[in-house]
Amino acid sequence: MVVITGGDLIGLIGVYGYVAIATAVTWLLSHRLSNSRKVLHILTGGIVFFWWAFDTREVMAGLAAFPFVVILLLASPKSPVGPLRRSYLGVSAGEGHPYGLVMYAVSWTIIAYAAFDHILAASIAIGSMSFGDGMGELIGRRFGKIEYMSNRTVEGSLAVFGSVVLTVIVLVWFYCDVVGAASVRPDDTLLFALAVGAFVSCLEAVSPGRLDNLIVPLATGAYLALLGV
Repeated sequence: MVVITGGDLIGLIGVYGYVAIATAVTWLLSHRLSNSRKVLHILTGGIVFFWWAFDTREVMAGLAAFPFVVILLLASPKSPVGPLRRSYLGVSAGEGHPYGLVMYAVSWTIIAYAAFDHILAASIAIGSMSFGDGMGELIGRRFGKIEYMSNRTVEGSLAVFGSVVLTVIVLVWFYCDVVGAASVRPDDTLLFALAVGAFVSCLEAVSPGRLDNLIVPLATGAYLALLGV
């Protein structure tokens, strides 16, 4: 039997409260945003800053992450549940790959369970997808001029690289210095961030768009495991 601790409760309130606020803000500003779906995708990456509160693997994966798989499936374009399909989440899913957000939630669930004891690596894996891929698409679509692959531009890939590097630096600082939850700190944070940024930007460039929300975080998590993070 899984017992929900005080830390788990704080984590659950933080995750659900944050996602609700991010969704509401994006919905309210959707008429001003050219790509509100991707903005929501980026904002939900903030869940990585609540990982430290959880004490239990099963609560993090089963109660904080997996329910979003179900919710997003029910809000997908082919869902039989009309109200959810027509909701902001459903409309957002229809603007991109129908199951892109579902894949994101699946990745989060798998990483939350498999890498629960490796908080820094898990947070970087999810953050790289949210912030890196998200900023890459926003910048690439608006400013991308030099196309080197189908639907890939130099400007977009540079945005992925820069966003991931910044994400890694912030997460190392947060989890190693602020909350002290990470047991392993990279010897050279900048070099580590550059290595992860290069890996993710190359991986994102060759990942099929319909599967990148699954491939990028899981492959990044495996890469960090090989690095011993």
